[in-house]
Amino acid sequence: MNVRLTLVLAAALLAGPVHGQQDAFSRADTSGDGALTPVEFKTFIDGLAEAGRAQAQKVKAAGRYGLAFDRIDKNGDGLVTAAEVAAMR
Repeated sequence: MNVRLTLVLAAALLAGPVHGQQDAFSRADTSGDGALTPVEFKTFIDGLAEAGRAQAQKVKAAGRYGLAFDRIDKNGDGLVTAAEVAAMR
């Protein structure tokens, strides 16, 4: 998958009602620290996929969690924050 397509998928994945996305983020953030580890991010994507987000379903089906995570983790610290998720919109 090329970079441009990945960015389009990531943006589409995060589009939609903010409250649903925030709920999915909060449920996935099991540590409660306001940031998602790669394992928590997978739970986040799975939650969005179960909620019917087509792009999340595509990421899940393709197993491209790591690629999506890396695109959203702009500062490269190994965590995805709510601010990084919001910046993708």
